[in-house]
Amino acid sequence: MSKRSRRVIALVIGAVVVTGAGVVGFRIVDRPEKAVASDGPDPAQTVEIVRTDLSQAKDLGGQLGYGVSHTVKSHAEGTITWLPKPGATLEQGDVLFRVDNKPALLFYGGTPLFRTIGKTTPPAGAPSSPPSAPPDSPSTPPTAPPAKGADKPIEGPDVRVVKENLTALGFLPQTTTDKLTSATTNAIKKWQKSLELDETGVIDPASVAVLPGAVRVDSIKAALGDPATAEILGVTATDKVVTLPVDADSTQGISVGAKVKLALPNGKATIGTIRSVGTDATPPPSDGNPADGGKKAQVTALITLDHQAASAGVDSGPVTVTVPGASRKGVLVVPVAALLALREGGYAVQVVTGTTTALIGVKTGMFADGNVEITGAGLRAGQKVVTTS
Repeated sequence: MSKRSRRVIALVIGAVVVTGAGVVGFRIVDRPEKAVASDGPDPAQTVEIVRTDLSQAKDLGGQLGYGVSHTVKSHAEGTITWLPKPGATLEQGDVLFRVDNKPALLFYGGTPLFRTIGKTTPPAGAPSSPPSAPPDSPSTPPTAPPAKGADKPIEGPDVRVVKENLTALGFLPQTTTDKLTSATTNAIKKWQKSLELDETGVIDPASVAVLPGAVRVDSIKAALGDPATAEILGVTATDKVVTLPVDADSTQGISVGAKVKLALPNGKATIGTIRSVGTDATPPPSDGNPADGGKKAQVTALITLDHQAASAGVDSGPVTVTVPGASRKGVLVVPVAALLALREGGYAVQVVTGTTTALIGVKTGMFADGNVEITGAGLRAGQKVVTTS
């Protein structure tokens, strides 16, 4: 074979080799990653370490309303002749209802009237004492001494309630005693005159209902024409509140005086104050579902709105209550699923750098909402770590 022929053959072989190499190179670079993944294990999932704030605050479901309803009863005999409308607000001195067209009025206080307040006066023309017999009459009985305490002034907490209300309504100067005085009697008469009632100076306990403060009529329990000796009204406080059922074993952070965030049903956010936390645990409501048997007993917390105007336009509805908890600011955080339990104890994270990984031991801090605070040598925000989910 000539020298020229050998050179041609070499060139042809070289071209084939170069062409083949080009084909192989194309297949390696442009082959889809999915094909590679299908031939081996799935690539590890990763997340970034972030620097952020952690908080153990928790969101709970509450209900906006006016709180517990209380029943107002009548102790008068007669027929109900007037009732307020549901939703009406009644304040000190207002008429709650009427019996035989006589008003039953609202007084503020903590002690109901349990007796007649005032001194009754004998009818005009009636003798103040029985006629005396002649001194020498054999039938004259000996003069009986006055009954013990007959002239003792009426006093007590019910008298104080009357006096405090008459003072608040402008009929009696400020007083510090709980005794019925002539000034008190005169004030009662002035008050009765303002109501176009008989000026007797005496208050019948059936004519007054003593409640802690102003009320909102929640329901009407009687009808016009009904006998008065029955339940008449259901009333609540006038301010809206949030009732919050809480698992009895999960009341951390829920204490009297604590501030909470409220997301109201009208879309507004405000602050509330926990005013009371129940101590009687009750089973949660059940709809007959067998799974309800696993629910925990609950207590109820009552929350007042710091700004009543925030609830304008809505009387009831669901509320999201954010209860405060411990917090950490500006810490390195990863999902709990990124923690690896070490055989020798403690935890590590698997840090990914390029195509390599390395285990770095970490110290855990606060856990919250599926995340955990970590510290460890060389860790920084932005690094990727392997996670299981």
